[in-house]
Amino acid sequence: MKCKDSLKCMENATIANIFAAMNKNNYLKMKLRSILLKPGSILFCTVSFFFFNVHAQTPADAVLMQPGQFCGAITFNNSSASEYWQGDSLIENGNVGTFTSQTIGAGFVLGVIKNLNVYASLPLIMNKPSAGFVEGTSGIQDFTIAAKYQLLDKKIGSGNLKALVSATGTLPASNYIPEHPYAIGLGCSDGIGRAILAYKTDLGVFAKAQTGYHVRGNCELARGYYFTDEEGYSSNIVDMPNAIDYSATIGYITEDSRTFKAEAEFSVFNSLGGFDIRPWDQGFPSNEMDAMRIGANFQYIPEYAKGFGLLLNTAYTLDGRNVWKTFNIGGGITYFFNIWNKEEAASAE
Repeated sequence: MKCKDSLKCMENATIANIFAAMNKNNYLKMKLRSILLKPGSILFCTVSFFFFNVHAQTPADAVLMQPGQFCGAITFNNSSASEYWQGDSLIENGNVGTFTSQTIGAGFVLGVIKNLNVYASLPLIMNKPSAGFVEGTSGIQDFTIAAKYQLLDKKIGSGNLKALVSATGTLPASNYIPEHPYAIGLGCSDGIGRAILAYKTDLGVFAKAQTGYHVRGNCELARGYYFTDEEGYSSNIVDMPNAIDYSATIGYITEDSRTFKAEAEFSVFNSLGGFDIRPWDQGFPSNEMDAMRIGANFQYIPEYAKGFGLLLNTAYTLDGRNVWKTFNIGGGITYFFNIWNKEEAASAE
């Protein structure tokens, strides 16, 4: 419900009333006290579906596992920043210092039938500042499940043209606080439809373009009121803006599409709505969050360690709106084996 009279809304939703309504959750009260009593903080949400994390095979690439093939991965990513965009203004915040976000992820991809792969992942995220009195936060973020299907694999000239589509769904996997200044996630569901087009030459050089559309559910806050840039609301339900992402990638991959891959990527994420962080206020889950990044990703599966693989990635935020100007570096270990079709896989080797 909207509050047209902001002063009236504030009077009816004091901090004391919020805490009184939450007597059954002392931990939440403590966290909200530190948030609401500390000005000048920024909300930073680490979004699991955002494709700048460590790359194994993902719903946004053009690589497929064969039926019966399974690849599990454990990944680590470190992201740090000392500046962020408040609206389109790049600023520093002495109450934050350097912000660091670390992610440990576990996931897998499985080839189900010809041209169809399924994915699942779950990250643990740890966010913290180097300054100020507001403590960081950590926890399990969002569970992700996805499916990718190859529509086309056609020989054209000296290479192959591939067209794929994927569908991804995410849901919060823990009771984290989405309005915390260093929130680990947006606290909402997200359904993503994606289209991928790639061309790989017979020499292994490839180019890929992809785009995804995000349909988000509502976010549920721990408190019963909030403000946007225009008005106040007496509600804990936040209407989240949808979003789009797109990227262009060039790189090289070995003939077996497994042993070695190196790629450079230009990526953009745009919220289709929302509002800017207000001056001297913390961020909010429904802020307009936009980012433009460049990155590089590497994958290597050595012959001497059968089944195991190594991942390495890095990314840098060139421009943004209501997001951190981050530098990311990460890596991971993968393990590959056949659950079924073992005889066929052995003969191929």
